[in-house]
Amino acid sequence: MNMVAQPRGGAGFGIGGKIATTAFAFDGSDTPIKLNGAQKAAVIVQMILHSGGAIPLSVMSEATQVHLARVYASMGPINKATVAKVLTEFAAHLDAHGLSFPVDTSAALDALEGNLSDSLLERMRQIHSPTLPKNTWELIADLPPEELAQRVAAESPRVGAIILSKLPASASSDVMEILEIETANAVTFAISETSAVTTDTVDIVAQTILDSDGANSDGGAFTAKPVARAASLLNAAGSAQRDAVLDALDALDTVFAAQVRKAIFTFADILTRLKPTDIPAIIRVLPGEELNAALKAGMAEHSAVVEFILENLSKRMADAIREELEELPTPTGKIAETAMGKLTAAIRQLEESGDIMLLVVEEEDAT
Repeated sequence: MNMVAQPRGGAGFGIGGKIATTAFAFDGSDTPIKLNGAQKAAVIVQMILHSGGAIPLSVMSEATQVHLARVYASMGPINKATVAKVLTEFAAHLDAHGLSFPVDTSAALDALEGNLSDSLLERMRQIHSPTLPKNTWELIADLPPEELAQRVAAESPRVGAIILSKLPASASSDVMEILEIETANAVTFAISETSAVTTDTVDIVAQTILDSDGANSDGGAFTAKPVARAASLLNAAGSAQRDAVLDALDALDTVFAAQVRKAIFTFADILTRLKPTDIPAIIRVLPGEELNAALKAGMAEHSAVVEFILENLSKRMADAIREELEELPTPTGKIAETAMGKLTAAIRQLEESGDIMLLVVEEEDAT
């Protein structure tokens, strides 16, 4: 559809006081002139304004307003038959029209005010704010690089990629130098996945960063961080299920998977992460039958761990436990996993209470 019909003579005023060639010249004919959609809209606008009415054209996009204004300025005189035909079509359109809704999210939220909860309404207005400051990302870039790096590391790689892509190159470089290599690699790769990200999404990310700047991070629904919560779940899972979940995490988010692997504490980790001097503390908090069940279950695949525990007890206690273990049947499958899990859970509880401190095993660099 052509925006404006070819000029047929006459002149009118365009935007900014410039002379605009008119689309039509009155020739005395009573035959309706063929108009396109924009020209019909201009006729309706003129009729309403001429009768003293008002039209909230500002709700339309600026591009649409500019287009309508240009067509309006170029119309020139038209005959009564054309006006009658346009009004008839417009009346038929209004008669067929059933229901209208707000034109944007802001207007929709205004209409729903009093029906949605105040807290939800405020959050949605913040998220869908149509007028973020033009210097939003400049404000974000002024935040300390350490804070930005912490924000990027806490988000998914794709969100981190959006943040770094919107920051000035110098600020992005400073953040990348602070990030762990795994996180930096994942975020860099995720940049390739941001080509379809909308401006609304970018605005939401920016608004979230500004809203959380300086806010208390302890106000969330969970007190533990996502890595700790995931590790806690997997600590209680069987080895087969744990390995399957970690493999799936590797495929979805390598950085998060690596962090969870580091946070997990299994029966096998006792040998490298528990101090020998902390073994007696474990014995004191775990009932004897549960300790024996865990050691018996671990003898099949983790005999070195069992010996490590027994060697760091008094000789008398260790000998007594060995005798008891000889008389116990060997648990298998889920029963064995559960037995060993009780021992590792007791160790975790002692660490969380501050009674013991687990050792951190540094990964060796590949050569």
